[in-house]
Amino acid sequence: MAEFTFQTEIYATSQAIWEMYTNLNKRRQWETDLEYILLNGDFATGTSGTMKLQNQPEMPYTLTSVIPQREYWDRTEIPDAGIAICFGHEFTDMGDGTLVKISANLEKSTAITEEEILFLAQVFSDTPQAVLTIKKMVENKND
Repeated sequence: MAEFTFQTEIYATSQAIWEMYTNLNKRRQWETDLEYILLNGDFATGTSGTMKLQNQPEMPYTLTSVIPQREYWDRTEIPDAGIAICFGHEFTDMGDGTLVKISANLEKSTAITEEEILFLAQVFSDTPQAVLTIKKMVENKND
């Protein structure tokens, strides 16, 4: 497995941050390459959906673990690549704010190549900016 992680403290409640992820209408405000995202049911473990990113084919995903306002993981199989990318989103109460930790890992049944690690790095590359955009949005909401 290969994994990348980014974390930062956001001075807002986990509830405010959680809504930025679970309210699919708000996702396009901070996930700038997202054309659309659909969920076939509640934001709960086992629910699947589809998403479309700019210049990418539509991709199915599944919420593999959801603990409201604490964490969720999703898994997306990359079409015709034999790999899956899993994103984890963890929210830890820090008293005056919330520690947000985003992880992305690559799953594959055989050895992971250097090219696949670089692909994961590219997929993850806009994650820090997206989290910082969420940070600005929810912290400004508290002003």
